[in-house]
Amino acid sequence: MGRGQAFGVKVLVLAALLAALLAACYLPDKFKAEVRLGRNGDFGLAFFGDLIWAPLYRDIVEHRLKPEEVAEKTAGIMKDLERDTHFKKVESLGQGRFKVEYQREGHLTASEEVTFVRRNAIIIMVRASPDGRVTVTGNTMKPGDAQTATTMGLSVEGEFRVVTDALVKEHNATTTKPFGPYTVYIWTIQNAFSPPPHLVLQREGAWTPKKPTEPHK
Repeated sequence: MGRGQAFGVKVLVLAALLAALLAACYLPDKFKAEVRLGRNGDFGLAFFGDLIWAPLYRDIVEHRLKPEEVAEKTAGIMKDLERDTHFKKVESLGQGRFKVEYQREGHLTASEEVTFVRRNAIIIMVRASPDGRVTVTGNTMKPGDAQTATTMGLSVEGEFRVVTDALVKEHNATTTKPFGPYTVYIWTIQNAFSPPPHLVLQREGAWTPKKPTEPHK
C-alpha cells in the first residue's frame, strides 16, 4: 500500500470513529461551571463557556454542508437551546461552537435528577436519592473517544466547582478550599482525558434506612 493510500485509509478510519463518537452530543470547552448545594437541598447550577455541537462540527470539517446549510443548522441549534429559559445567552462562534451562559436554581426533592445540557446530552448531573445522598457527576469521554476527538481538533478545557456546606462522603476533586461555612471542591479539566468529576454528599433532614438487626439466638 502506498503512502497516499495509507493516509486515505487513516482519514476514513478517523472519520468513522468520529461519526460514532459524535452521534448526538455536546462537548464543553473553555468553561467555568459550578454547582452550589446546600445541606437543606437548595441548589444552583451555572455554566459559562463554549458548547460544541459535535455532529455539526463533524459535518463542517468534513465539508458535507453548503454555507447556507451550515447557517440553517446553526440557527436551529440556537433556537433549540434557547427553548430552555435557563440559558441566559447563546451566541454562535462558528464550526458548531456556541458561547453560552446558563444559570438555574431550585430545591431538590427526595428523588430527582437535574441535568445540563439535558437528559439526552448530559455534561453535568445532580442526582438526589431518598436516603439523603446527592451525587454530582460530570460526563467525560472514554480514552479511545477522547483520542479521536483530540485528533480531529476538538478540545475540552475548563474548571468545574462544587460549593457546599453539607457532609461530603467522597470526591475526586483536584483541590479543595474553605469559603466561610462552605467548602469549595475544584476540578481542573485539562483535556478530554481528564477524570470525570464525582462527588457524593449527605443532605440534612433525610431518612436514612437502618440496617436490619440480627435476631437473638
